[in-house]
Amino acid sequence: MPSILVFADLHLGRPGTPGLEWALNMLSQASHRASACVCLGDIIDRAADPDRFLPQAHAVMERACELFAEVHFISGNHDVHHELQLPEDVHVHSTQVHSFECAGATVLTAAVATDPDPRELTFPPRTADGTLIGLLHSSVTGEYSKGTCLPLTPQMLSATGADAWVLGHVHSPEVLSQDPFIGWVGMGKAVLVSVPSATITRL
Repeated sequence: MPSILVFADLHLGRPGTPGLEWALNMLSQASHRASACVCLGDIIDRAADPDRFLPQAHAVMERACELFAEVHFISGNHDVHHELQLPEDVHVHSTQVHSFECAGATVLTAAVATDPDPRELTFPPRTADGTLIGLLHSSVTGEYSKGTCLPLTPQMLSATGADAWVLGHVHSPEVLSQDPFIGWVGMGKAVLVSVPSATITRL
């Protein structure tokens, strides 16, 4: 069964975060279980030394390209403080609402544009058959976050008809809904999204 690996909030350059070694090990361990990989933002901390940690961000995504058939990057609010130089095989996504095909699923997303990003996004109603997965770096209603980032509500996410919404931005793996699944990956965590069931498995 095809699966998508999703990780977020690595925050390279922030003391006490998982770091480069954790990321490389996680990618290697997950590579036999997924055909696609998505970094859902904040790969680097806003205060990180760019000379030291931009190469580390590149190394993480380069390793992902070696291990997975397709690799995607959806920026978070910390990423916008840096000029990321990612491998050319990485699909870097737009800040506008759009969809793309990934591992047999349709993915609905929009990257963060600013820090903070107060935009209230409007998502189109579901029209396609098959698995629809939402991926977003968002504070949602803000109860688990200190900063505003693409604010919306669980009801707005559910109304899209997506089979699951996997979120970045909050550093703990909080869950807002089980049906459909709406929840954050968390820092130092990763999830597998199975296609076509949209089942979420935490690693």
